[in-house]
Amino acid sequence: MLILTVFLAVAGILDHLTHRIPNLLSAGMFFYVIWQSITEFGITSLPGVFFRMIAVAFFLFPFFSIGTLGAGDVKLLAVSAGYFEGGRALSFLFFSFLIACAEGVIIMAAKGQMKKRMLRLAIYIKTLIRTGKIERYHACGDAGRRSGVALAGAMFVSAVLGIGGLY
Repeated sequence: MLILTVFLAVAGILDHLTHRIPNLLSAGMFFYVIWQSITEFGITSLPGVFFRMIAVAFFLFPFFSIGTLGAGDVKLLAVSAGYFEGGRALSFLFFSFLIACAEGVIIMAAKGQMKKRMLRLAIYIKTLIRTGKIERYHACGDAGRRSGVALAGAMFVSAVLGIGGLY
């Protein structure tokens, strides 16, 4: 688990500084997860690992499609879920999103943007329900502006909580 947290720490730093998670980092993590699974549980564990990775990527793809998650976030979450077994993978994902949500709320409150952002979300949901058409979601209304939370940092904290025995 230590190596996983090192990967996530590096990803968190890079995500925070550059708003990108390099493919090379995700690929290295992917190969580590495969190697670790084979050495710890044998080659018969690989179908479960691949299933968890594919299931998470499939579930998160719609969020990527509308712009609420980056491709690097989806890849990193999928690969990380492949590392954990069943319920621990779900706990890892839950705490990653919970931590990212808390960080986002704190940032919005600190910048005085809570009302504006919640209004924009309400309008987006209302339009979606009214038209049935899924559009890209821009939290700030400015497509070029970086407004999201660096999710890789939240994944790192979630992994540390897992090491600490929370899940």
